[in-house]
Amino acid sequence: MSKIKVMSPALSNRIAAGEVIERPASVVKELVENAIDAGATQIGVEIERAGSRLIAVTDNGCGMDSEDAMLALEQHGTSKLLCEDDLNTIMTLGFRGEALPSIASISCFKLTTRTADAAEGVMVTTDGSAPPEIQPCACAVGTRIEVRELFHNLPARKKFLKSPATEEHHIEEALSALAIGHPEIGFRLTLDGRNVLNSPGSGNLEYRLQELFGKGFSGKMLTVEHQENRMHISGFIGAPGFTRPSRRDQRVFINSRAVEAQAIYRGIKDGYATLAEPGRYNPVVLFVEMPPDELDVNVHPAKREVRFRSEYAVSRAVAAAVSGALRKMREPGTAGGSGSGDAGGLPAAGTVSLPFSGKVPLTLVLDAAEVRYDVPEKVQQSLISEVSAPAVETLPVLNAEAVEPGEAAEAVEPGEAAEAVEPGEAVEAAEAFDADEISPSAVDAVESTASLQQECRTLLAKQGSWGRNPALTGEWPERILGVIDHTYIIAESSGGMVMIDQHAAHERVMFERLLHIAAAGECVSQVLLLPETVELPRSMMPVLMDNQAVFTTLGFEVEAVGSTTVMVSSLPASFGSCGNVERIFMDMLAELLENFGSRLPVALENVARAACKAAVKAHDVLSENELQILLRELRECRQGTLCPHGRPTMVSMSIKELEKRFFRR
Repeated sequence: MSKIKVMSPALSNRIAAGEVIERPASVVKELVENAIDAGATQIGVEIERAGSRLIAVTDNGCGMDSEDAMLALEQHGTSKLLCEDDLNTIMTLGFRGEALPSIASISCFKLTTRTADAAEGVMVTTDGSAPPEIQPCACAVGTRIEVRELFHNLPARKKFLKSPATEEHHIEEALSALAIGHPEIGFRLTLDGRNVLNSPGSGNLEYRLQELFGKGFSGKMLTVEHQENRMHISGFIGAPGFTRPSRRDQRVFINSRAVEAQAIYRGIKDGYATLAEPGRYNPVVLFVEMPPDELDVNVHPAKREVRFRSEYAVSRAVAAAVSGALRKMREPGTAGGSGSGDAGGLPAAGTVSLPFSGKVPLTLVLDAAEVRYDVPEKVQQSLISEVSAPAVETLPVLNAEAVEPGEAAEAVEPGEAAEAVEPGEAVEAAEAFDADEISPSAVDAVESTASLQQECRTLLAKQGSWGRNPALTGEWPERILGVIDHTYIIAESSGGMVMIDQHAAHERVMFERLLHIAAAGECVSQVLLLPETVELPRSMMPVLMDNQAVFTTLGFEVEAVGSTTVMVSSLPASFGSCGNVERIFMDMLAELLENFGSRLPVALENVARAACKAAVKAHDVLSENELQILLRELRECRQGTLCPHGRPTMVSMSIKELEKRFFRR
């Protein structure tokens, strides 16, 4: 008897759903893409309980008749591909005919639709287990799809859904990408009856960016317009100095489809050349229009990735577009424009006037060997962190009394050595920072100050049990010898040489200091002379405001003053003079979303880690006195050999190892 059987359509649809529908945001993406393909000019999205109870998408597109409505739920039923040759000329967002049958197979599904020339509409319903039922109904022209009880017949998949706040964040991100790609369409998003987004389809991309990310974001962007061969590149790029800690704000669209493309990311990096800050990313919103036969969109189940026939040509064109937009800044009073030229950044010499933030004049002096910013004195304070002002002025103050150079050796008692760590313990030390080990109450929304204080005490108690850094095999450093690349402190111990990462070390100091203050209930804030307003993307606002109690416990005073704007009145006193407040908050929230987005509301420990973004950075110049203070404070930490993220603060090389390297043994 044959062992091979053909799967039933219901089973194959559920398997397809596992690839196409990862979470509620995937449903929103697929349904909205279908609405866009149907020619809609207005699209409304309603969400209840983060999509687990209801996802409803309403559009005013062309609609369907009764026959098409039934065929739309058949596997691979599509109106966008008729023959194999059409695969080479795909211009629609959807084309496989998998989304609707997959969604209908794992939910209670309801579709109502009507064409403009029909007297009445039709309604199709199914619960995923029985064949679809169709009946006439009254409805407006267009289509409305309601998805209820998502994954009700896939309990394993439903169990893996994250918290409501996390799922709502993913929904907002998915809809934002579609809204940016189609500024001519009006979008409305409602979460549990709360109107989150209501953007008219003006067709103006800059206005759409202001609605989603605030005027501060769009004001720091430069216009891109470039034509090369069969490619047209347009959009906006961040001005030099306007950066983010991750690539989340580098948004790329190929023929209006939001994608991830390494070839384009390489082109962006090459276009900025020496203006790119190491470890930072300039926000971009780039649209690349090219013939569909030059790329393949049928690569990823969710169509997030594409392949190009010539990646080098695409990278070169994007680099030329970015470089050309930066060159246009030579013209006073302009923010970029159409341009062409070779890739590789700005000219080797010359002076460029930038309309920084759309308002503030900024001069770039370009030499053959370096790029230097000259900022008018009256605006230096407001731009101090964004235009690479002297690092000493922007460093958080190290919270200790001044230390004379000769006192460094007294910071460590003679004969006191670091504990040796066996190789097998290295994994335990790194895994100790896994947020899953925090008690459930630390992950859930915290309701009282007392519980937050107790959480801090618990975290501090755990510090001592996390073990030593396995990279530190000798004794604690006693005397500072020098600094390499303004990043790595070289020190001497009784057992050999120790190299200390100044950024990781200061992160550890700040992390434990924040927890100590919160645990003692002695939160000390420094009130800003003038409260600063910070514009945040809409998707970041809930992360900040839903965890306001946690931020307050650590010393932040933040108040919402608009849908995308917060006012910062105070910072933790341990921050000292920390530079640009907006940059600190953007970096903190970006890290929370990047590393702990699956655990919202975020735990206090995670916020404290993110707050360490204000620590001194690599290449910041520290005085000899500041280096001594940092070394002393690091030794006083309960766990001074690992940063809050689990990376080593220092590595050592014993005298025996040095002797081996020089062949003395």
